[in-house]
Amino acid sequence: MADTGLNDLDKKWFDFTSSYVTKLNEAKQDWNALPEKEQELAALWKLEMDMYNGGFIQFFCNWGYDCYTHAIRSLNRLDAQQCLAIVRHQFAIIQRLEDDSRLEALWDIPKYLSKDEAEALDALDEQYWENTDGIVEKTFRVYQDMLQ
Repeated sequence: MADTGLNDLDKKWFDFTSSYVTKLNEAKQDWNALPEKEQELAALWKLEMDMYNGGFIQFFCNWGYDCYTHAIRSLNRLDAQQCLAIVRHQFAIIQRLEDDSRLEALWDIPKYLSKDEAEALDALDEQYWENTDGIVEKTFRVYQDMLQ
């Protein structure tokens, strides 16, 4: 991996969790092909990468509801209460659009958000970036049975 400014623990977390994304890719994005904890770790990687890149909208529009539910399960298992509350709040903001006939794809969601909703999502992204739950450290503690 190129020098990205990550510390050794972050690199170890990246390698550990991304291995489950690789498994998901090998299963052609069939979440059901992975055991529960592997689903959670793949979803957690996708959540963390997109939340720190483009925020919740990027995460949800890239990966959808199934990935969201697996990520929520992982945050629950990690007891990452602040992150869990933030992501649930963000989903609640976009949930009003779930049956909107104008949506042809998930990436249509941003087009139909009000200015207030978009601003709320951005503010919540910033709260998530504070990382007060220590996701990296908790991942190794909670999923230690999966370490190779």
